[in-house]
Amino acid sequence: MQTSQKYKEDISNEIKDLSDEQIANLMKIIRIFKESIIRQREYDFDLKKEFEEWDSLSDEALLNFEDTL
Repeated sequence: MQTSQKYKEDISNEIKDLSDEQIANLMKIIRIFKESIIRQREYDFDLKKEFEEWDSLSDEALLNFEDTL
């Protein structure tokens, strides 16, 4: 059995006795969780890009410094 299918079955078993109101709240939690993952990926990408820019600037500064020696 695939892992994702197993998780789906586990989740289904967990929620089978919940009321409609509880399931609606759970759906809100899931949406918030998904949005936070997307935002975290975007943040990680932006941070990586910024570090790469810093590295480039550091390399440039080092080369300029070496040229003055």
